[in-house]
Amino acid sequence: MLFPQVILMGIAFVPVVLIESLLVHRTVSLTFSRAVKDVAVANLWTTLLGVPLAWLVMLVLGMVTTGGYALGLDSPAKMLAAVSLQAAWLIPYEEHLFWMIPCAATVLLIPCFVLSVIIERFVLVRRWKETDRRLVFLTVLRANIWSYIFLLVVGSLGIVSSVR
Repeated sequence: MLFPQVILMGIAFVPVVLIESLLVHRTVSLTFSRAVKDVAVANLWTTLLGVPLAWLVMLVLGMVTTGGYALGLDSPAKMLAAVSLQAAWLIPYEEHLFWMIPCAATVLLIPCFVLSVIIERFVLVRRWKETDRRLVFLTVLRANIWSYIFLLVVGSLGIVSSVR
């Protein structure tokens, strides 16, 4: 899932930067062009560092919780566990990958969100030295909540369309 996740985050890069820039521009009193530039730099770091790191965290979590074994798809509970706990490295249930890949990508949004907030705050505190650190954190948190709501909606639409 690392390769598909990086591609999906690359596709989502522009809309995410625009959503976050609109919120940042208003909250931190930056020109819109400066907000776009700074948010783009922060999101580039998130995409290049945060997404692979989130994938690695989920891979380790999946290996620890499942031992690397297939959980099976015999019931809805096992399906949920398989796609959630093994989101980073899906067991190749060939006939189910059409719905498992969008589900796993959506599950991977959880660690990506956490790392986005951490990484983007780190980057933007250094770019906005004159801005209170607490305000930077709250702005980054709020901007990421809205951009990840967008990503969650898009991911959910992908899941729904894949099972039709």
